[in-house]
Amino acid sequence: MSWIWGRGIKARHILCGRQKSPICGRPASRYDLVMAAWQFVIDLIPASSARVAGVTAARMSREQLDEIDLCFSNADAEVLFARLDTLLTEKKSWSASLRIWGDEKTDDIQVGFYGQAIEDIQFRLNVGDLCLPLVGGICDLARHFDCILATRDGAIIQPNREAVVRTILQSRAMQFVRDPHRFLEEAIRLDREGA
Repeated sequence: MSWIWGRGIKARHILCGRQKSPICGRPASRYDLVMAAWQFVIDLIPASSARVAGVTAARMSREQLDEIDLCFSNADAEVLFARLDTLLTEKKSWSASLRIWGDEKTDDIQVGFYGQAIEDIQFRLNVGDLCLPLVGGICDLARHFDCILATRDGAIIQPNREAVVRTILQSRAMQFVRDPHRFLEEAIRLDREGA
């Protein structure tokens, strides 16, 4: 497997004029506004990008994660797509720079492109109906390509089913699924406090 390193994600945001998210005021990514409250989102990143002096980081900033470039060789990309086809069914995408497997409202996998290069790979899991074989398949895929997983807030997850499920159980998506009314009340309270 060959990794080609560069500045794909950052370059895309500069070229596209990345704007602030109306939801939280931070720079918006293409995923900020399309994720459902019941979905847990993880990104695939090379394990080497999260290592410092041979030790894997527990957390990375969103800026650090956005700097990671994930360009697969053509041969690796073909293997990746074949493996994704075994996890979920590919569907027609709404964008030429995005391939989608699964259902955007439940479980899906999104592969973003910058030109012909793979820029990012994101998994969105329906916490309300968690599919353990899908979680296992994602972990197998990550290990095959010597990758790890990162949450949207930067927590680094080793690619094994137990670690992923433990992280999901502590997630905001799980809080929403367990008690949506309380989750929304907390969001309203935080808005009133300006937090």
